[in-house]
Amino acid sequence: MLKDYIDLEYKPTKQDFVCEYHIEPAQGVGFEDACTHMAGESSIDTWSDISTLSPQLAKELKPHVIFTDEKQQTVRVAYTQDLFELNSVPQILSAIAGNIFSMSILDNLRLMDITFPEDVIQSFHGPKFGMQGVKDLLGVTDRPLVGTIVKPKVGLTSEQHAEVAYNAFAGGCDLVKDDENLTDQKFNRFQSRAELTLKGSEKAEAETGERKMYMCNITAPTCEEMLKRAGIIKDLGGEYAMIDIITVGWSALQSLRDHNEDLNLVLHAHRCMHSALTRNPRHGVSMLVIAKLIRLIGLDQLHIGTVVGKMHGERDEVLALKDECVLKNVPANHDLHMLEQDWGRIRPMFPVASGGLEPTMVPELTKIFGKDAIMQFGGGIHAHPMGTVAGAAACRQAVDASLDGISLEEYAKTHNELKAALDKWG
Repeated sequence: MLKDYIDLEYKPTKQDFVCEYHIEPAQGVGFEDACTHMAGESSIDTWSDISTLSPQLAKELKPHVIFTDEKQQTVRVAYTQDLFELNSVPQILSAIAGNIFSMSILDNLRLMDITFPEDVIQSFHGPKFGMQGVKDLLGVTDRPLVGTIVKPKVGLTSEQHAEVAYNAFAGGCDLVKDDENLTDQKFNRFQSRAELTLKGSEKAEAETGERKMYMCNITAPTCEEMLKRAGIIKDLGGEYAMIDIITVGWSALQSLRDHNEDLNLVLHAHRCMHSALTRNPRHGVSMLVIAKLIRLIGLDQLHIGTVVGKMHGERDEVLALKDECVLKNVPANHDLHMLEQDWGRIRPMFPVASGGLEPTMVPELTKIFGKDAIMQFGGGIHAHPMGTVAGAAACRQAVDASLDGISLEEYAKTHNELKAALDKWG
């Protein structure tokens, strides 16, 4: 019966999930056998023939292995949506990325991509604001947004944290966020930090005439506490919250998005710990899959890498992630292991470039991302020789120069903050 799962003539329907895997069989295991056992384990099979699996049930729910390429070690499997709880990312992943990673007949397995049927897409919220909603909120449509992370990551008091954030806002940052490991430590309590930093953003708005947004990290030990912290942000007049998407888990993210129908906050997705799943090109889950799930659940913006900077991420992967964030209809691209996806009513997410950036990288970032990105600088602002205010100003100046087609060296002749940045990093 296992060989029946190999069905290369099968055409997926509008009710099918399609998953693409990189698969490496263990020694002595045939490629097609490995593919069909993996497809069975992720759906209706177990390790032995069982009398409880009727022919009728097998016919209705069996997976279809629709593509195999032994040389490229690639397989695609179509699953009927009847196998899944439609509005449950945890259950979906328990099937298509669950026990199959523990199978002894496989040396390596990587979930490369997934495409969702229309009914599944309709069962999720998608982003509440999305890219255009964030632009409208900030009143910025003609340039990339400029953001920063308060540095050092941890150790500052609430008062010091708020001062650094205010200086970044005053210098020209649109957005300021917490880092991934700052939550509610004794030296910087969550509510105090939120209150003081939001006051700093209001002060900077009054002084600059620009909208300023603070993303406070609501990552917490329980869903209840996470939602409580989101409510505190709302009560304080905040409009943004940040969440560590991998460490809090998929159920927490879906709970947060459900509650956000009433909270009405922009939700920023920090992807810390993703490389534990995504970095090995032969095993794990691709960042592309994670990005799709985050858009489906409905966070508004997501770290996707930079190409330049300190974090791992190849150019082709980052560009594929950008497309998956912003396009309504994502075309198939077999070189990048991308399956076609029609997102229907699901809004685009704002892609965030973050990780080791500084002002001299802005021209290249502008070529890669255009205007539809958030450029997020940490040390590239706070390590500026003239301080945080000047560091933020230098980043804005670099953006202005790049959009006007002027070299940074030329622009720096009349902009001291940018000149100092070039002297340090250029």
